[in-house]
Amino acid sequence: MKKRFVALCLLTATVGFAESDSQPEPPSNLFFDTDVYIYEPKFSISFGARGLSGAKSSFGGIGIITDTGQSIGGDTTSTNAQRIYHDGIVGIDSRTVVVDDGNGANTSLPITPDGQTNTWGFAQASQILSDGSIAMHSYSATVSDGGPRQKNPGSSAGIELTVARDLGKITSRFDWNVAAGLSLNDIRSKLTSTEKATITTVTDVYSLNGAPAPAPPYNGPASSVVNLVDSSGNPILNVDGSQQTLTVNAPLLGNTPVSRTTTTTVDTTSVTNHYRLKGGYYTFRAGPTLIMPITGALRATLSLGAVLVYSGTTYTVEQDFTPATDNEIISFVSNTKNRLLPGYYVDANMELWLSGRTGFYLGAVYQNSGEYVQTLNTDSTSYSTKVDLSSLQGFRMGVNFKF
Repeated sequence: MKKRFVALCLLTATVGFAESDSQPEPPSNLFFDTDVYIYEPKFSISFGARGLSGAKSSFGGIGIITDTGQSIGGDTTSTNAQRIYHDGIVGIDSRTVVVDDGNGANTSLPITPDGQTNTWGFAQASQILSDGSIAMHSYSATVSDGGPRQKNPGSSAGIELTVARDLGKITSRFDWNVAAGLSLNDIRSKLTSTEKATITTVTDVYSLNGAPAPAPPYNGPASSVVNLVDSSGNPILNVDGSQQTLTVNAPLLGNTPVSRTTTTTVDTTSVTNHYRLKGGYYTFRAGPTLIMPITGALRATLSLGAVLVYSGTTYTVEQDFTPATDNEIISFVSNTKNRLLPGYYVDANMELWLSGRTGFYLGAVYQNSGEYVQTLNTDSTSYSTKVDLSSLQGFRMGVNFKF
């Protein structure tokens, strides 16, 4: 029995060894493909900063500056008429007289004109002349130096976005692609200039008929209450012991000028112009790029092509005129203009790729898209500015992505 069991074990082991030494036959319906497909990105996108030299500009023109509230009229003989000056006013007399209307009631009527008015005012003490009369003034200034005045601002910060399509090798040494991009830069320029101007002053003199002038600034009709005193300076009292007072009306002014004079002077200190130009421009650009690999991760590129610039600017001129009396006169004019300008660009860059899909770029930029003139024309002003977007230089930097 034991012999048969040992023989059976030896036979089983022999058969198993023989089977393990033979190669298994794979099923007939399985296939293995050994080709490996690798996708190489053909498109890249770049996003970053674009700094250019600011748009050069020049400012100039002429303008007439007046106080728009002035209304003095050309006739100095009309009585009881309102005249408004830069530093005062002579208005229609508002005095009244109370009369019996015949029905047992009183009514207020304007007094019979007497050539004077209680409605007037003036701004400062220098208007009181040595003989006690009051001088009222109307001013205007005409800028007579048209410029222009140059202003070259600092750099203009901006952003850019570019998309490129890889076109492979152009020679054994160089690759190339075509790219299109959009960038935005701002325009900011301002200049303050003291102008040569002709100052015209109209002076009307009014009489107080010997009365003392009130303390300036004064605006009538007005009255004041004064305490009564005796010759020794002691207060005069009522029966009940209260202070006696008297209501004193302000002095009356003659309602027509005693004289009118017009003078003109030329100076370079009374008028200051503040020129401001503010806006921005979009640059649409497209062109080929030549690529020279330096190492596996570093390469140099040179790109050139056409640009189309869409520029929008707001031009403002603030004219400040400081006359001899009272506050300064300020005139403000402004408008906005949009223009399309063609041109060209050149970029030279270095690219560092950290991987097959991501990298950085840094380069220099030159762009030329011409210039245009923006004007400000009104009934009293004619100013212009030249916005020069030619010969712009700067840098670009940012990140690259392939996809």
